Amino acid sequence: MTKVYVRSVTLIIVIILLQLMSVAKASTAKQINWSLNTAPPFHVLYGNYRNQGICDTLMDVVDEKLPEYGSSRVVMPQTRIGLQFEREQNLCFPCMIKQPDNAQAVFSESTHLYFPHGIITTTEKAIQIREEFGEPVRLAQLLASNNFRLGHPSGRKFGDLQPILDAHEGDDSYRLLRTGENATVAILSMIKLGRIDYTIDYKSLKTFDDRTSNGSLEFLNIAENEGQLVSGAIGCTNNEWGRQVIEDINQALPGIRQDPLFLQTLQLWFANHDNYMPLLEEQIWQGQ
Repeated sequence: MTKVYVRSVTLIIVIILLQLMSVAKASTAKQINWSLNTAPPFHVLYGNYRNQGICDTLMDVVDEKLPEYGSSRVVMPQTRIGLQFEREQNLCFPCMIKQPDNAQAVFSESTHLYFPHGIITTTEKAIQIREEFGEPVRLAQLLASNNFRLGHPSGRKFGDLQPILDAHEGDDSYRLLRTGENATVAILSMIKLGRIDYTIDYKSLKTFDDRTSNGSLEFLNIAENEGQLVSGAIGCTNNEWGRQVIEDINQALPGIRQDPLFLQTLQLWFANHDNYMPLLEEQIWQGQ
């Protein structure tokens, strides 16, 4: 009797352990590993607008629409995010520019819309830049001039403007790359202090600065990308795990795009953009 009892208990324990292992394995497989960085208004980690960034809300909504997935979040610099993708670590970044899949990343369908990158600078420098390079600003000519110093976070990419930036990579002292925590806000502070002259970013960053600082900066349109709308997307590692996550996100996208919380956040940061919501409906909701 004792041996039978022991064998029965042992069998029950083995069955329970196997079930727990199966659950753990399933939980690991159904997990979205989010990466984020300190780059407002995409991610806002501090202050009055904490967790109200565009992509903070996007992550929240995706997690809600995909309840079968667990979720983890890690803050890391942009350069490290890129390195993790290259190493095929299971990772998703919610704030990418929509583009074709590549060796490192697979992209969701478009989630939302940005107006094109522009130049953010002081009022004094804006006057000088307009006088010398026109408005919208001819970026290639501005980059060729050593009279104005550009700064931007290390690892940041600029869509259709990137080839122009890359073409001027070797120009003397034209660019300062800021790394580490709060690089985006640090760049704006350096502009105000006169240590650099301008950065390239979305107008929504100026909106963030207006609402959290003294609002002393100006936004100038760029000639080379004038009128070119930018589609945002979620990017995940281009491996079996990432492709499955993106497939499931795409299935839930209609509800994600039009989620009331997500729309409220978009309106918060794009309120000063003319016709944003009609364009979002035309280009993203109906255009896919």
